[in-house]
Amino acid sequence: MFIAELMELKPLSLTYKDELFTLINTNRQHLREWLPWVDLTKSPADTESFLESAINQYQSGQGPQYAIFSDSALCGVCGFHPFDLSNRTGSIGYWLGEACSGKGIMARAVQALVEQGFREYDLNRIEIACATGNTKSRAIPERLGFKLEGVFREREYVNGRYLDQAIYSMLASEFQAQS
Repeated sequence: MFIAELMELKPLSLTYKDELFTLINTNRQHLREWLPWVDLTKSPADTESFLESAINQYQSGQGPQYAIFSDSALCGVCGFHPFDLSNRTGSIGYWLGEACSGKGIMARAVQALVEQGFREYDLNRIEIACATGNTKSRAIPERLGFKLEGVFREREYVNGRYLDQAIYSMLASEFQAQS
């Protein structure tokens, strides 16, 4: 999926196993502050398991996940967690290598996911949860017009500490009003 000049989202596939593991490994300190799965990703085989899960999720109609490329280089991942189809709800997760942060890449990628979620998957609600202290991550839903619904206290255990999570959402009616 073409997003912007020199930026593209490509469906996750096993061909990215080694490149994705290298990106995670290179950014381990940067990512582990906010993401619980980083310390569990110890080898390309762990990355392969994640990729297989993402591929199965997509093939079963539960939502796509993408590799983010900027200037032809893999720089992160974004996508939907498994859809709640009975309620037409999706939630988006994302991460980016440190060298690509602060360039507007993730905002464009998440905007593309939001459009896909509402237009192609007919979702009624899309959520994004971010650790309250992760200001860069929180800037994405705020910039895209999501509404802060509240904070879930000590919702996620990361790196030996509990993190509060800010919960953002956008409804299909709000997306249509923005478009």
